[in-house]
Amino acid sequence: MISEETYWLLVQAVTVANIVVLSIGFVLSLIAVRGFSGAPINRMLKPMPVVFGAFILTNAPVAAFYLFELPHYRVLFSIVFTVAVLAAVVAALQAVYLLTERRDL
Repeated sequence: MISEETYWLLVQAVTVANIVVLSIGFVLSLIAVRGFSGAPINRMLKPMPVVFGAFILTNAPVAAFYLFELPHYRVLFSIVFTVAVLAAVVAALQAVYLLTERRDL
């Protein structure tokens, strides 16, 4: 069985890796939004930086190895996570509209 210290070290390592991947995705999504400005696909891309940024914020306290504690963290986590999920839903709906050609491009 894995000891508790090893488990939490593994959780923190995976969270740091998650932050790195999300940060790369955040930068690429900003480049994509800027590069496709004026194109129909940009409607789908605009919410993506919000999604990546919010998920980075939800992982930040774990990635910092609990060196800091935010007041009301659970409430803030719930709000930021909800914003990320809603932005992802908006992006998915825009993708469906774009792919099914339900509105003028």
